[in-house]
Amino acid sequence: MAWDEDASIELFNDGLDTGSALTELHDAWNSQVGALKEACAHISNHLDYTRAQRAKDNAYVETSMKNIDGDPMTVSRLNQYFH
Repeated sequence: MAWDEDASIELFNDGLDTGSALTELHDAWNSQVGALKEACAHISNHLDYTRAQRAKDNAYVETSMKNIDGDPMTVSRLNQYFH
């Protein structure tokens, strides 16, 4: 049991309304922390997927570019277009 749970029980047992209020706060806090952790995991998974997909897309573009004769373009051939 966490210290806040112990405190809420003691306050409640002493007949103070703050005990139940502290329990509600504890439960709400844990719920919000859980939701935040799930959101962070979702974002992390999406970023991992995006990074992997971009690497695949880049590899596809690099290997699929062809010149006018249909031959694969080499890196040196690509570089001439950027000078």
